[in-house]
Amino acid sequence: MTLDTNSMRVAVIGSGLAGAACAAGLQRAGVNVTLYEKSRNVGGRMATRRARWRDASGAEQSVAFDHGAQCFTSVRPRFKAVMARAITAGCASEWRPRVHAAWPVEARRCLVATPTMPTLCGHLLAGATVHLNRTVRRLQRAADGSWYVATDGMPLAGPFHHVALAIPPAQAAVLLVGHHDAWADALLAKRMEPCWTLMAVTDDFDWPWDAAEPDRGPLASVLRNDRVPGRTTPRGLALWTAHATAEWSAAHLEDEPQAVSDELQAALRAQLPAMSSGSRPIRWHYANVHRWRYARPAVDCDDSFGSDASWWDESRGLGVSGDFLGGGGVEAAWHSGDELADCMAASLERSNAAFPGAVSGALNALTQTTPPIHSPVIASPGHLDRASRWLVPPVRVGTSPFTGAGPKVSHRISFSKY
Repeated sequence: MTLDTNSMRVAVIGSGLAGAACAAGLQRAGVNVTLYEKSRNVGGRMATRRARWRDASGAEQSVAFDHGAQCFTSVRPRFKAVMARAITAGCASEWRPRVHAAWPVEARRCLVATPTMPTLCGHLLAGATVHLNRTVRRLQRAADGSWYVATDGMPLAGPFHHVALAIPPAQAAVLLVGHHDAWADALLAKRMEPCWTLMAVTDDFDWPWDAAEPDRGPLASVLRNDRVPGRTTPRGLALWTAHATAEWSAAHLEDEPQAVSDELQAALRAQLPAMSSGSRPIRWHYANVHRWRYARPAVDCDDSFGSDASWWDESRGLGVSGDFLGGGGVEAAWHSGDELADCMAASLERSNAAFPGAVSGALNALTQTTPPIHSPVIASPGHLDRASRWLVPPVRVGTSPFTGAGPKVSHRISFSKY
């Protein structure tokens, strides 16, 4: 059933893969979707950062790092179909990376978005109204149950029939206080692990692997980013993206970025081949770090997707999605957002069938007046205002998510299986 696009309006908060999948599912049902994203680009933890520096000759060099999720897998038929269409559209590619690990086996087939990781989310969001650099500070609900969204320096936006939250649990909890306190408490209990990420450029040299999973030290994973399909790198350079372990990241969470960069560079240098006597040492052209405060769910989970892959409260018109509800990782994030879209679309269909034209008339009338607000204004704690995205799922103890080998301690995995 296709809904009346002029009557059904939904606000989605967060443009990571869960938010993008939710928006895409709602649009397929004919819903008018408006998405709010606090960052300057869509994608969330499916992130790419561009870096620039001047070489010894003074010429400017530019590269891009996949400093969030770096590859992922597809298991469920529905997500496989989504990725098959993405590959056909040219915004995704298959990859079989060569991985050096303590228990190496033949690498799994992986997927990457191309030419950058956010491309997949942008592909799913085609047709949606997307507001970038818009931090949502609070939600407000009118007497008739419709929703309004308050963002920095902008007029109150709305009315919306439903609101979907696809942001880290601590941030979603802040917006839910006064509207759904039980959910807010439950989300605050869902701990997310942090991750420091090193992005570096060196001279190119012979390194036989595309990625590595160190079994000791501060690094959980190392990636030759210039070898990821669809990426372009200036000739003669090697790009490295290295994720620190959750334990090391937590212990150094508030350290100065330069100190973190120095330690992670030293750890990466230890993973590179030693130069023979008389050979020129490897030159470092660029190094920087990024802190992911909410990198991945802290609770170990297996590869299955539970029955609560999303939360939906039809009486309030509120929904929550994210990989922390669906098993952890890229596919879980997509599954959670897609499931929430199905629940919301079904609810809107029931409303439209029971009261034809009523939703449209109510929303049109509300746009002419200022809504009476019933909820308190909740100020966000300062740490919730920082950029916060995720990197990896927790994985089943006993396997390496990238290679499928075991045994492997789950807390050391940083980028492999999504």
